Amino acid sequence: MNKYALIAEDHWKTAAPSRYAALPNPAQYFEELGEQVLSQVDDLSQRIAGPDPVGERYLEKVGRLTMAQKQAEEIVLADLVWITTPELSADEERDEWETTRPMDSALARWAESVQDSPDGVTSTDEEERMAAEWAVPVSFIQELLAAESPSRFLTAHTDTMKRVADIRYQQTTETHPE
Repeated sequence: MNKYALIAEDHWKTAAPSRYAALPNPAQYFEELGEQVLSQVDDLSQRIAGPDPVGERYLEKVGRLTMAQKQAEEIVLADLVWITTPELSADEERDEWETTRPMDSALARWAESVQDSPDGVTSTDEEERMAAEWAVPVSFIQELLAAESPSRFLTAHTDTMKRVADIRYQQTTETHPE
């Protein structure tokens, strides 16, 4: 691992331990990140330094190149390595998910729109897609579509909707550990 990989790994261990722990192969991740940082720092420092001015003395050149290197490191590390958003507690993460997830009323509106459509039916593929998206059995979607009032059906099945919300949250955290 290069110095940037070590800097990044140390930072993640301190600033985001759960993100670090969720990485399937931290050594590989940070080795690749370190190489990416190195490449971008090299490219950017050359652009920042620019061409050698005519008559530039040795110490002036060393100073110009050193400053370009430091500026490039600062920019690239800020872009690729530093984690600036604080880690949320498990409860805070769940609260954030609850405020951004589709509400159960969206499922009721979908069912009502199907019922109001000229055909009043859906394809098996659409039922399966909705069942997967909402983490419910296809039979639940079929019962919802057959209900006189999809909103009341969901209200009557509040416990089920709470359970599947837990499942969807768990799926989200497994696929997006950050």
